[in-house]
Amino acid sequence: MINKAIIKQHLKSNFILWLILIIMPALFVNLIIPLTVNQSGGTPVSITEILQLVIFTSIGFEIPLIYVIIASNKIMVGEVQTGRITYVVASPLKRTTIINTKIIFMVSSLFIGFILNIILTAPVITMNASKIDLTMGVFIAQLAGMFLLLFMMCSITFMASTYFNKSVWSYVVGAGLPILFFILSMLSSVPALEATKYISLNSLYNETIVYVFKDNKFVLASASKWFGQYFAMFAIGTIVFIASAYVFKTKDLLL
Repeated sequence: MINKAIIKQHLKSNFILWLILIIMPALFVNLIIPLTVNQSGGTPVSITEILQLVIFTSIGFEIPLIYVIIASNKIMVGEVQTGRITYVVASPLKRTTIINTKIIFMVSSLFIGFILNIILTAPVITMNASKIDLTMGVFIAQLAGMFLLLFMMCSITFMASTYFNKSVWSYVVGAGLPILFFILSMLSSVPALEATKYISLNSLYNETIVYVFKDNKFVLASASKWFGQYFAMFAIGTIVFIASAYVFKTKDLLL
């Protein structure tokens, strides 16, 4: 189903970029929480809203998205343009194995980044639990939502990279659509432009619905309130990845 040599090659060429960009949310959390707590003078601080603005609606999504766009294009259309993919296809490997390996690499890199962000942020959240209004359950749920949003955007960039044979068009579509969705989602916060949220896939991730305020803490809300949106992001991403695999298996790679 997968080829270890392809995994190793993609890991080697993307590891530094992944390491720098995908764990940025954890670095910011480890910076923001101690600074905010120290400046509070010992009084409990509302860190949930700060992280919502800094991590879950901007930096935490935008920076990992750079990795998604670059890596998706490098491992697909980049190899088509250089001609490397024709040598891979000419090998005994089946196209199904090739495309499945590439998809698994992209999804796994995002999922491992999600787990790594939890591991790196758990100590600072736990140590300051009595001083902040954020619980680990809420943070993990929000982080999972951001991972699913990136998963969905990754499927779009991967599809563009698979469909087009020129990187310029792959970037125009694969990077343009996620950026457009993000801009439209931001514009929807303006009352006069609220309707733009209905044409932005980013609106499927509403980080505020996963928590409720109870006993001076933001605790995890009932799954019935946010599971539907999370499932929709997962379903869309999965369908687009499957479509990408079909496109690759049927396209002419003899350039």
